[in-house]
Amino acid sequence: MPVLILAIASFLVFVAIVVLLLIADLLESRAIRQKRNLTLANSLALLSIPEAFDPIYSILWEAPVAALKLMDSAGTSGIPAAGLRPIYEEAAARFPEIYEGCGFVPWLQFLEETQLISWHGCNVVLTPDGHAFLKFRFVTDAMVEA
Repeated sequence: MPVLILAIASFLVFVAIVVLLLIADLLESRAIRQKRNLTLANSLALLSIPEAFDPIYSILWEAPVAALKLMDSAGTSGIPAAGLRPIYEEAAARFPEIYEGCGFVPWLQFLEETQLISWHGCNVVLTPDGHAFLKFRFVTDAMVEA
């Protein structure tokens, strides 16, 4: 009888250890995922709006500006987000060190966080700040060339 009790107790301890290991693994993977998301969110933090007007860094803004111009040409209804993917893929191929670890959706989220675009269902639309950015950047570019 004591052997049976010992066997049942050791089985229950084994099950408890397995459950605790699963919980620890779940919590660790969640922490890793949060760190990765912060890294992805910060990967485009290398880009800032003032750099879009700096001749040295403005080349990094060619893709976002091309996407904003495409959205501007679409009008108030905007364009499907998938229509911007070729612009993103070209920029990611051209500047892999900037876009490393940053997918298409985080790129769009970066533009949304800078308040240049907003989502309307599946479409992305240029915000008033986005219009002002394009207008001011165009004027600034013209002044630099002159």
